Amino acid sequence: MGRFFSVVLPWIIAAAILFFPIYIEGDAYYDVNGRKLGFILKAYKAIKIFGGYVATYRGGLAVHISPKKAILVPYSDLENERKRFSFVQTFRLKTFSLTTETGVEYFLPVSFFQIIAKTVTPVISTIKKTKRVYSRLLLTDGDGLKISINSLVHFNLFILLCNFIKFLKEKAKYIWQKKIKKSTT
Repeated sequence: MGRFFSVVLPWIIAAAILFFPIYIEGDAYYDVNGRKLGFILKAYKAIKIFGGYVATYRGGLAVHISPKKAILVPYSDLENERKRFSFVQTFRLKTFSLTTETGVEYFLPVSFFQIIAKTVTPVISTIKKTKRVYSRLLLTDGDGLKISINSLVHFNLFILLCNFIKFLKEKAKYIWQKKIKKSTT
């Protein structure tokens, strides 16, 4: 019995930690008139990871994560931020809901976008094995456009570790090819 607790149990715990699904829910809300994008990320629909809102300033974007703290991202740095290690491939989309509330001014382009979205989403949901994809369009009085997105994704640490190893392998390959090219010239 002592051998079980010292040898087998750590392997069972490690496997459970690697393969246990982690669920992340994201909500975003954009108001065209307010020119702000509010967002929140929660784990298991209960534990707040972080949230705030994004607003524009003269030289870029300001991500407000608390009442007194904001991260400034200049437009010139957005391209460099995009090239970093992408975690998007590790997430598996479980549900996605898009609600668009618009007035008459934006109705024609938004309805055209909704038609395209309703045509494309069944194809994407069968390819990505997404359970539920919803899209709604609401017509209201006044001039305004409000977009609300809710999504639920899941992943596990094993998938994250595999993608990180692939990233490191590609980076090492790139550096190796760069050094080979440099030594031949």
